[in-house]
Amino acid sequence: MADFFVVRDSLKAKIEADVPEIRRVYFAEDLDGVKESSQNTPAVHVLYQGYSPAQAERLRVDITIDQVWAVVLVLRHARGKYEGGEILDKLIQALHGYQPSGAVMKLELASSTFAPSYRPGVAYYPLAFSTRVINRKGA
Repeated sequence: MADFFVVRDSLKAKIEADVPEIRRVYFAEDLDGVKESSQNTPAVHVLYQGYSPAQAERLRVDITIDQVWAVVLVLRHARGKYEGGEILDKLIQALHGYQPSGAVMKLELASSTFAPSYRPGVAYYPLAFSTRVINRKGA
């Protein structure tokens, strides 16, 4: 693994290929200065959510890391209406069991540290997926 965030580009490509309703996939750096009202929705934000060491062996040269990635569906929101359930289902179907480039484990649905959020005119529905990568000494 030469890039700690190697998984994210593969997540974006999979979402774009399998969930055609999504108009744009954003990374965290794409969101700097973007106004909520100007987002081209339905959109997805792919955000790194954190990691944990998968193995703690003192003599291991390689480090096995479990990563969690948030996939947040962004929709225009009509007051009192829940929409996006079908798109959330498609995101789960597309990503759960998919092995991203650079990962050594297929994605699994995980608990998200993000809660759904509702702002005037916009709703955010988070999902989270975990996978495993290996940081090889000298790579």
